[in-house]
Amino acid sequence: MIYGTEKEYIRHTLIKAGAVEAGFAEAAPVEEKFMHLYTSWIEEGCHSGMDYLRRHIPLKAHPRHVLEGAATVISTAFSYAPAEFRAPALPSIACYAYGSDYHDVLRRRLSPAVEEFKTRLGGEWRICIDSAPLAERYWALKCGIGINGKNGSVITKKSGGYIFLAEILTTLSVAPDKPSKEGCKECGACVKACPQSALRPDGTVDSRRCLNYLTIEHRGPWAAAEAEAMLTDAARRSLFGCDICLRVCPHNRDAAPADIPEFQMRDSIRSLDAARVAAMTQPEFSATFKGSPIKRAKLDGLRRNALNIIGISPDFC
Repeated sequence: MIYGTEKEYIRHTLIKAGAVEAGFAEAAPVEEKFMHLYTSWIEEGCHSGMDYLRRHIPLKAHPRHVLEGAATVISTAFSYAPAEFRAPALPSIACYAYGSDYHDVLRRRLSPAVEEFKTRLGGEWRICIDSAPLAERYWALKCGIGINGKNGSVITKKSGGYIFLAEILTTLSVAPDKPSKEGCKECGACVKACPQSALRPDGTVDSRRCLNYLTIEHRGPWAAAEAEAMLTDAARRSLFGCDICLRVCPHNRDAAPADIPEFQMRDSIRSLDAARVAAMTQPEFSATFKGSPIKRAKLDGLRRNALNIIGISPDFC
């Protein structure tokens, strides 16, 4: 078991890599209560078109399904809190997408640290950045790096909910930190502000009503119920995602801007409007959003969102 100075060496190295929080937990089976909540969420259809989440249910039950022999889960949080927001007159873009794709940025920052750990401490290590089937919010709370928000986010002391989570699995046993059992302020501001009523009482999000899902993950035309949701005022302003529940959260009021340069607003994002997106060709899309999370929506999806803003109805059915 790794204790004391070696444990703090791991934590300090991850903080040096840009993390605002890093914590440790035993790589044990995920608690039945959480798995039941997650499975029920999927059975109710709240995952909408993200069918891979259903396929991943068995894998999420234990970190050893992701790394054989895993003994420890290390949860890290990286801030993307913006130094500035886009002008209010422009359509909304979720501020996590202002800069470079976090998958690439976090892996570049964590990889040298993990290679150092392998050399100094031995063992097997694996970096997981939300594409791996881990219950990352669950593990963030088990590692004690934040508290649970009513908007489904993990809230840290330093950066509020403006964070990316990444996990590192290792076969080495590291003394666990104290799990977080706290919740947020329970003020209900996020629930009241959600324009689509997508935030559920149990702290989960109904993707079928969430603007993040509908403008980013959803592929193709919106079906009838989704199309109705996309005619609300907030939806008619959403070019890529939604930050409303984060912006109204009191935990985020004093969040210091992220000091990771890659997450600062790109010039190509600063003045981007719906008309420009609606007229984009595929080469223009690829050049404009190279290395950006916005490429996740693909040109067809982003153009669909732009047309909805402009008022030219795509073929919803």
